Amino acid sequence: MAVVLSPIRSPLRSPAYSPLAGKFGESYTAEAVALFARFTTPPTEARKLLINNRILAAKASGAWALRDGFYMMAAANAQAGQRNWKADAFNLSPQGTIIFEADRGYTGDGSTGYLATGFNPSTAGGNFSLNSSHLSVWSRTNAQVAGTSIGARTTSTTGQSLMTLRTATDQSTFRLNQDAAGTSPTNTNSSGGFVTRRSASNAMAVFRNAVSLGTATTVSTSLPNANIVIAGLDTGGVVTTSNTYQLASAGFGANLTDAMILAEYNADLAYLQGVGAA
Repeated sequence: MAVVLSPIRSPLRSPAYSPLAGKFGESYTAEAVALFARFTTPPTEARKLLINNRILAAKASGAWALRDGFYMMAAANAQAGQRNWKADAFNLSPQGTIIFEADRGYTGDGSTGYLATGFNPSTAGGNFSLNSSHLSVWSRTNAQVAGTSIGARTTSTTGQSLMTLRTATDQSTFRLNQDAAGTSPTNTNSSGGFVTRRSASNAMAVFRNAVSLGTATTVSTSLPNANIVIAGLDTGGVVTTSNTYQLASAGFGANLTDAMILAEYNADLAYLQGVGAA
């Protein structure tokens, strides 16, 4: 499952990221320290540095404040891969048959396996809102898979928020807080970092590796009244359309700008390169 990625500069080489964090008396960011404390197995110093740099990148771009959930499933162990980095809430709960691989992520069986977040956009009161929202995943698999990679919807035709990376006809399907089906731009590679975002009532876009695949003007109608799930789609409490991609990270929250999407791509890439997953 090799992934070919754009040669964008790694944030680990940026002056904003100190290779001395955690050494010689220097401290990690408070958010990183809180996350370390929620791991049942303490991370190594090398892992702490990768996590700290990933959080620093998100804070520097402004994306951190806009996320409701962010999960780095390419973790040292399953418990760490299930933690929501933003807060001790909406942690992942594996359901059905979904396999964890250390430093790589979770892979569903295409039938029963998915990761439950417990986050319902209609009731959670988070950053994810009707006209400002996003979904993100990092896939380590390039294949035509009909199953949804992340999503929730009230019914099959209302309050839809979802992302399908590469269908059997080489299209990427994206919807956010809408009833209409919307558009499906061409996409021939389902590996890498994907983000779909709604920036206004009539403005959406989908990105792969921080490059736009397409836009849409589908008007927003309502938030999903169902929990967002990863590697599947929750329709009013019933989860279907699971997929078989190996997913390394995922997230959701308010709208991310182009600059934030690029920064998040770079930061995910740096972390995944650090653990040998990219």
